[in-house]
Amino acid sequence: MPCVHAASTSPPAAPTAARSGSTPEPSPRTTTDAPGHRWTDQRLPVTQTVLSDDQADLARLICPPEQLQRPDFSGDRLLSPRPGMRLHDGLVAGVVVESPVPAVTGRRWWTVLRAAHDQGWSTHLALEPESFRHLEQQLGLVDHFASCTICSDDITPNRMKYHQQTNSVCRFLADTAEVRTFWKLGYRDPYLVRGDGVPITWTELNSRVAWRTRLHIVRFRLWTAVLISASKAVA
Repeated sequence: MPCVHAASTSPPAAPTAARSGSTPEPSPRTTTDAPGHRWTDQRLPVTQTVLSDDQADLARLICPPEQLQRPDFSGDRLLSPRPGMRLHDGLVAGVVVESPVPAVTGRRWWTVLRAAHDQGWSTHLALEPESFRHLEQQLGLVDHFASCTICSDDITPNRMKYHQQTNSVCRFLADTAEVRTFWKLGYRDPYLVRGDGVPITWTELNSRVAWRTRLHIVRFRLWTAVLISASKAVA
């Protein structure tokens, strides 16, 4: 995995050695916020959505109890949130709504259920796949959402670009995909190829044009991934 530092002035921890004769894979370091822990693995599945304030109160009123859960956030995020990760009180005191319909996201299911309630229709129609899709069609919501190609959640088309640029999960997954793409193209963490004479500090990597032109930088939200083309002979 490439270097992931706010300031790459010292070498990262040694990566896990690749199996003999195999192409090394990016180690978990660029896709984790703590050793061995990839935070995106703990995100809510897209079949769930978190509601706050008035929407949470309405969900408690009209949703079957088995479709509701209390939000569960890590202590670190509650007490020591990282930049851009602070939680609003309304969200902490909100409710998680889970779609009972297979292959239907929580956001989409809740939108249809709420619209049915607002128009005085039976919300029980949203509980079964066939009646849900008929209800969605009757409410004119069939084309209300588009699926995000990065995180697979349902987003209104006019907000898709904004969602992909600002959503933490989308940004992380897109940046990770970029790292893996360049890894397949022969780029490596400078620390992995230090034996070939590649420098492993940011100062040294920027000291010569020959090094700078081989670098590729991926700016994660909290870190920077530094990769260098390993396909060229060291000058």
